[in-house]
Amino acid sequence: MRVTRERTRRDVPYRVPSWTDPVVARATAVVGGPLGRYAVVGARGLSGVAAALTVLGTVMLALGVWQKGHCLTKGWSTPDQFWRACYSDLPVVHVSSPLAARHLPWSGEIPSDQAPLSGLVMWVLARVSPSAGEGLAAQDWVFGLWAVACVLLLAAATLAAVAMLPRRPWHAAHLAVSPVLVTLALVSTDLLGVALTLLGLWAWRRGHGWAGGALLGLALLVRPFPLVWIAAIVLLARRRAALEVRPQRDGTPGATRDTAARTELLRAGQVVVGAVLAALALVVPLQLLEPRSLTGAVQWWGQEAGYGALQMVPRLFGTPLLPVTTTVIAVAGWLVALGVGVWLVGRPGRRPGVVQLAAAMTAVVALTAPSLSVQSGLWVLPLLALSSRAWWEHLLWASVETVHFLATWLHIAFASDPGRGLPPETYGMLVVLRAAAWAWVLWRVAEEPGGAPDRQALTPATDEPARSPSTA
Repeated sequence: MRVTRERTRRDVPYRVPSWTDPVVARATAVVGGPLGRYAVVGARGLSGVAAALTVLGTVMLALGVWQKGHCLTKGWSTPDQFWRACYSDLPVVHVSSPLAARHLPWSGEIPSDQAPLSGLVMWVLARVSPSAGEGLAAQDWVFGLWAVACVLLLAAATLAAVAMLPRRPWHAAHLAVSPVLVTLALVSTDLLGVALTLLGLWAWRRGHGWAGGALLGLALLVRPFPLVWIAAIVLLARRRAALEVRPQRDGTPGATRDTAARTELLRAGQVVVGAVLAALALVVPLQLLEPRSLTGAVQWWGQEAGYGALQMVPRLFGTPLLPVTTTVIAVAGWLVALGVGVWLVGRPGRRPGVVQLAAAMTAVVALTAPSLSVQSGLWVLPLLALSSRAWWEHLLWASVETVHFLATWLHIAFASDPGRGLPPETYGMLVVLRAAAWAWVLWRVAEEPGGAPDRQALTPATDEPARSPSTA
């Protein structure tokens, strides 16, 4: 009945989730139920959707502040912050590094392992904070300022997602209204990288290869996940260019096809070069100012397996992997991910989009990573928002992610009180469960048919804006 209703409404400019998704239809009960048959849809265009999602996203972040409320009032102290599951990098790193003196976090005797852009953002927050030092007031100010910044970042990321989905703008709710925002968004600066990634994809899709690459390059200085998107863009451009030189049956002139292929290859090249130049433009001056600003990247090559990673499971059961083995597996994972991407774009009968490629490669990278911290779940949200996955799949994955979030802190606190904490073996099983949830939801995204009529392939500058009711 819902599908029939949507098909008979010729004035509907985009898909209405309460007509097509049973979970959304039930969730709308708090606001009066699904949209009515004769309701006006899209009167305010995409701006109305973006505004609504921005407000909802702000509510989710407010719930995240409430979730961290105990630490806001009592301070971020060990092990209390783990028992209460209110840990956050921002206040903790602030008081345990030179940030308390408003210096760069890598300038102390023991340099911080924060990524370049993450550490720089923390330094800016310390500089603008009215209170500095190691007291609770300084912690609260830094955390509060980051919460405000997260509102702006989530709004920008939501706008970018809506702009890339003119026929399915409400699907950006997978980013703005995800339950994992409550627990993960304020743990670290990863939301900055997610926002830069989505803005970079939007710029690339609009035909601005240099700008898109620059934004993705800056996102790389938060986490390496944007490398997957860059690789997907390059692989698809190369594949499409190879296909264009073959004889076509659609009657398109060969010169036109060749020009389009070269344009797409050029844009992919701009993305790569733009990413490199943007990253160097930040890293080089920072290195000249503080040579130890790449401490985290240097330590990555010899670190032991960290929380959330499958590679940590052997250690939890008493047989830890050597650091060199961990590094080799992680590097091999990136190479295998690239090979999977090459195989997918060359698979006969399939035309994957950037989202499908990125999902498949992200799965390989995540399952072989030396560390997959709790906040890594934020990087799944762009894939869900830009795909066509149903909300029940999102909620199932988010449930496992939340369980792992709580389990991680209880396991860390196990050293303080084994009677209350989570023992290693139990935590190891939950890590495996989380890895299975990641593999499942990313496989669901990767296996979406690229030419399905109910989804919109993420390709550069190909989709027209959705029709408004006045022009439909």
